[in-house]
Amino acid sequence: MALLDHGIASNHGQMPQRIRRLMVDLIDRGICPVTVATATLTEGVNLPFDMIFVPSLMRRSFNAVEEQQVESRMSTAEFRNLAGRAGRPGAGNGLEGITLVPIPARPSTTAQGALRTQRRQIATMEENWRLLRQSLLAEELEQREIDSPIALLLDGISQRASELLGIDGAEFLTWLEEILPEDVSPNAGRASEEELARLADSIDELDGVLLSALEELQRVDDAGLEGAAAEEALSGIWNRTFTVYAAAQEAWMQEAFIRRGQAVLDEIYPERDERSRLYQYGFTPYVGRRFEAFVPDILELLRDTEEYGTAEGAERLGVFRELGKLLADDRGFGFRVRSTETDQAILANWENVLSWWMRAPGHDNPEPQALRSWQRFVSDNLEFRLGVGLGAVVARAWADGVDGAMVVPSLDAWRETTGLPWFAFWARELLRWGTLDPFVAFALAEGLVGTREAGELIRPEFNAWLEEHRDEISADDMIDPQFFLEWQNSRTVGPERRVRRRSSNATLSGTDGRRGQYAVIPVVADGAIHWFDAAGFVLAKSDAEDSPFQGLIHRDDFQLRTDREHPIVRRTFSGSA
Repeated sequence: MALLDHGIASNHGQMPQRIRRLMVDLIDRGICPVTVATATLTEGVNLPFDMIFVPSLMRRSFNAVEEQQVESRMSTAEFRNLAGRAGRPGAGNGLEGITLVPIPARPSTTAQGALRTQRRQIATMEENWRLLRQSLLAEELEQREIDSPIALLLDGISQRASELLGIDGAEFLTWLEEILPEDVSPNAGRASEEELARLADSIDELDGVLLSALEELQRVDDAGLEGAAAEEALSGIWNRTFTVYAAAQEAWMQEAFIRRGQAVLDEIYPERDERSRLYQYGFTPYVGRRFEAFVPDILELLRDTEEYGTAEGAERLGVFRELGKLLADDRGFGFRVRSTETDQAILANWENVLSWWMRAPGHDNPEPQALRSWQRFVSDNLEFRLGVGLGAVVARAWADGVDGAMVVPSLDAWRETTGLPWFAFWARELLRWGTLDPFVAFALAEGLVGTREAGELIRPEFNAWLEEHRDEISADDMIDPQFFLEWQNSRTVGPERRVRRRSSNATLSGTDGRRGQYAVIPVVADGAIHWFDAAGFVLAKSDAEDSPFQGLIHRDDFQLRTDREHPIVRRTFSGSA
């Protein structure tokens, strides 16, 4: 909170979903012009940054086998991704972004021991920067090949097979056609850092790519793949991959891809129904086979939640506890932590962490110094792994309900098609938002409230609406998303709402408004205020005579809001105040 008071936001991968969403909103609205973040913030977002400050070109990770930190230099792809987030049209205040990599000009000490250390550190930083620039320039001049993910995966399997097992050349292709992940290592699919286990996992990843491609092809063409038809299909898939265009293709890669693909069809996963199920789960196929053994028990628990809508907090929490117990112990799809004493203690105490995260009655709070570790466990294991497992089972239920047909899920048909109560629809969202009440998750997701507490306060409003519009109310009606949407629509403010004096009505002229909010700059001309974004495009205009904005409005900050019935422009800061 101290940082937010000074306009400084923070963002990292272990932040709970609702806090990450709040931070992004504060950044997007210009309330926090400075953000301290890990690289997670740069992935798939378009935020108003003019400058990126990269304090180090080195990345650190933990090797669980060696039990030590490992340093590696940032790749050119990661650096380009970071640098590309600055100065994006329509997001920042300018058309050009700046990326800064700090390198001290001279040591900051005169002490001899520290002086030598600092000189060595500066030399290392300069060398890292030189090598990065060299690589970037080489790519610009097309002096380096660009490797595709499939090529890297195949090459990695080939190199590890040679180094660990002494298998290469023609022998490798034969080995790849026959080997199973479990034959390579008993720790396959269990997130082991052991070298043979990593090789087994790489083979499983390749099988996942092949199985997904083949399953999607069969779903579209609805044709069997056998013999020559299978080889032709695999060859066609290969020739449509990025690998063919991005790398100097090596003949063995295509042959390896096709031969392993035929093995997936004929020997490893020969049953079409099983391939379809494994595809539906979303795990790599070897892990998916192990996960499938738990699916009947998970479905039984989900089907037994008809009364969740009226259950008390402890009973609701019990549902998640039982679901967690089914999956927690498997390191492939279950809970996973580092080997540190702190993380191992959290894993042993995961039920209390779950209780805290879901705001269950009587939960224990973490000590301040343990808060980040708890949040990391929530993000990695409750939001992600448990959420993915539940999502996979629900997706399987839908696929079974439509008999494998390619049908887009709809709320109208969801319950009848899956045969599951509405709790199964909400389970993953409840884990994401950290609440036992689906209504609170709905209110947070729709932006109706900013906190779980605020969502709980407006719950009685929905209950009263439901009683007014339904003669008979079942427990499942209390968490029916269709009723949530109907209630939300009934609350829509009418068009006669008075616009506040710091706001002005606007007419869209250069955008469809789908983004909802835009930072805009005013230009007064011909009796109208034209609202420009930072890239110089006119997004909307307002009548200058009726506008509440008078005086030197170019000194003020404004925001175009389109996430309402009528677009408005509101003043967020007055420079003349």
